[in-house]
Amino acid sequence: MGLKHRFDYESVTNKLKGTELHYIDNKYAGSLSIALIFPNLYSLGMSNLGFLTVHRLASSLPYVGIERFFPALQQETPLEAPYYSFETGRPLGDFNILMFSFSFEGDFDKIPGIFASLGLPILAKERNKHHPLLIAGGAAIASNPKALSLVFDIIIPGEAETTIIPVIETLNKEGFEKEKIASIKGVWVPSISEQPPELQGVHDVNLQPAYSHIVSPFNSFGGAHMIEVMRGCPRICSFCLARCIYAPPRPVKASVIENWLNEHPNCKDLGLVAPSLFDHPEIEQIFSMLQERNIKIRNSSVKWEKLSSNIISALQKSGITGLTIAPETGSERLRKSMHKPMSEDLFIERVKSLFEHGFEQVKMYFVCCLPEEEDSDADATIDLISRVIKIAPSINSLSATFSVFVPKNHTPWQNEPAPEQYTIKKRIKYLKEGLNKLGAFKANFESPQDVLRQAYLAKVGAELGEEYDKLAKEERANRLFKKGQFSDISF
Repeated sequence: MGLKHRFDYESVTNKLKGTELHYIDNKYAGSLSIALIFPNLYSLGMSNLGFLTVHRLASSLPYVGIERFFPALQQETPLEAPYYSFETGRPLGDFNILMFSFSFEGDFDKIPGIFASLGLPILAKERNKHHPLLIAGGAAIASNPKALSLVFDIIIPGEAETTIIPVIETLNKEGFEKEKIASIKGVWVPSISEQPPELQGVHDVNLQPAYSHIVSPFNSFGGAHMIEVMRGCPRICSFCLARCIYAPPRPVKASVIENWLNEHPNCKDLGLVAPSLFDHPEIEQIFSMLQERNIKIRNSSVKWEKLSSNIISALQKSGITGLTIAPETGSERLRKSMHKPMSEDLFIERVKSLFEHGFEQVKMYFVCCLPEEEDSDADATIDLISRVIKIAPSINSLSATFSVFVPKNHTPWQNEPAPEQYTIKKRIKYLKEGLNKLGAFKANFESPQDVLRQAYLAKVGAELGEEYDKLAKEERANRLFKKGQFSDISF
């Protein structure tokens, strides 16, 4: 199986590599060898500007050889061990440093499968100098760094631009000198300190915006280039993590984006990345600039109240026929509680305008099981959806996705209790019964089991490492990846 397995793996990676557009030279050899791991799908990793930024910054150091690794290259198809790097097929255990980028808490659950396949002890105290050094960062780490404090040698809850180069430079010059690494602002060495550092957004995004220096046609933006146009969010929604871990909000100036476009003349399709894109103070200027250059615009969900006629026109010219908007709930009482006020009449008018301008699909995003939510609040959501159905050209033009509230660290609602399984199932059943009365309306709901696991991972402490250690020792590695662990996202 060994040769065939390697041949099959290299066959797939060669095809993917052949489709990528690179803006910097790849460098695979150096005195420090780093495997940068995105513990999910290739398509998601190549859509993640945090992952790409770490790769770009590390690649800028002359003594670093860096390669990527993804435990799944295709949806719902995890790789089988042994594991090899994406670029050269180097055995993953041969690298000096294994650096993980965690964007979602659910990706923590990939650790037992990856580590067991490498024969790598999960607990940091059981590893020695002959094992690779393990580093973890990413948005999920910023949210809950303590969860992996028994697993990783170095944890970076801070922003990559201000931390990753100092960490690598220190490792290259001094080795793993714990005190020196821990003295770097925004970096945590759990073996010498019990508490992670305070989160601080200190990177000047106008000096160096995050962008995709490797462009894959299989990324979640349809193969578009990507640039971060704003870090953080100016809104004060009680449940939102982005506004907390990336504070203060920092928009990238239109002039900076213009300079970036001048340096990337091949860009004809651009994904604009921001938690709240249409709250950018110069968004219409940015859209006009992209239109003048005949650059197609790609975006994720939009803030419906910011959909001006100019923005709608720009989206149309980019060939966009569907949008995702987030009313969150139909309950005015809950909207006030979460600090997200909304005029329903204005919302209906904006959705109506979208259909009048020829948009074919509108997906609405809601959250259920919010703190103190009652049946009357769910009824209000159903009523809102009913009002939207009445103005839609067809019921097939609409859909809704319901997530379940999960309290996250650092947010105003961090101390609210997570809903219990019974509550989740009861609420989903209630919503489904109400929505069924509206006809063939399409609604998607999160799995209660997935929600409960997410809520656990969002709050769990260092004991998670012990749980993973036990799991990896009890189970064979190829049984540790569960169904649904490698699913793509859709906007």
